[in-house]
Amino acid sequence: MLFPFGTDNAVQKSAMKDSFVKKEDDKDLLSSLINKSDVKPTPPEEKSAPEEQIPYSLFNVFIELVQRVKGSLAGMKTFAFLSKDKFSDLELGEDFYQIVSEDIEKTISLLNCFQDYLNFNSPMKKMNTVNNVIDEILRNLEDQIAEKKIKIVKKQFEKNLPETILPDEQLRYVLNSIIQYMVHSTRPYGSLGFLTQQFDPLGSAGEEAGLLQKDGTYIEVQIASMGDKQRELLDLVPGMTADQREDGVDLILQLVKEIVQRNRGALTFKINSQQSMSFLSVILPMERRKVVHYLSTEERMKRSKMAEQEPSKKP
Repeated sequence: MLFPFGTDNAVQKSAMKDSFVKKEDDKDLLSSLINKSDVKPTPPEEKSAPEEQIPYSLFNVFIELVQRVKGSLAGMKTFAFLSKDKFSDLELGEDFYQIVSEDIEKTISLLNCFQDYLNFNSPMKKMNTVNNVIDEILRNLEDQIAEKKIKIVKKQFEKNLPETILPDEQLRYVLNSIIQYMVHSTRPYGSLGFLTQQFDPLGSAGEEAGLLQKDGTYIEVQIASMGDKQRELLDLVPGMTADQREDGVDLILQLVKEIVQRNRGALTFKINSQQSMSFLSVILPMERRKVVHYLSTEERMKRSKMAEQEPSKKP
């Protein structure tokens, strides 16, 4: 803003402040470990919410716009800071910077509120928590798995797997405990395989048959191991029966089993000593209510971009 020569500093400051105030109005699972007949066909996917159907939704357009405007305002603030020393009147330069800075901060605050408003009014359906937690645990155990030269031969995860009734903390404890148990009990150069799927209790047999409701809906996590040191350990214990071998006498599994059964689920652990294989299954009740969650803006944008890239990866 240019002022006529000789204009009083107070008048200049007042005019600058008025001009900036006006801006406020413009703001193969181990081959035979898991039989194909055991794997239930994936049910048809439910249509997702309109927001998830659009590759680049209106929400993402608004967020992208907000991010760009905030970037421009940050640049303006930096420019104002560098310009304050260019004034012949240093006091006027400092006042100029303070007015511009305060106005920019108010606008950024408004944009942040608008961004949060959009996020809270666009909840996303929560799903795949079991799959995501397993992936996270395996990443955390990468060093141990690599040190024992264990191969993850397959991860067969059902897409859009529903939620369980377990709170996230209990679910994480259950999955972390059983995966760590299977990793520690697998011999070096052994193999591990993972499967998640929806489970139908009507066809169930064995111990879990008496624990599950026939009309209930469940999710199953299967972990299979080949090359298990339990074979050597069990052969050293005289008088141990097959029932005892299947019962999973280890304390870790007993603790996990208690939590699973308390939540109306089932845990089974079987060992085939002839083939040096072990098989663990955890069945958890499915959450029938619709569960939503609120992602951070960064996580939402990340998932949106990943969803956009998926079609381009398909042949």
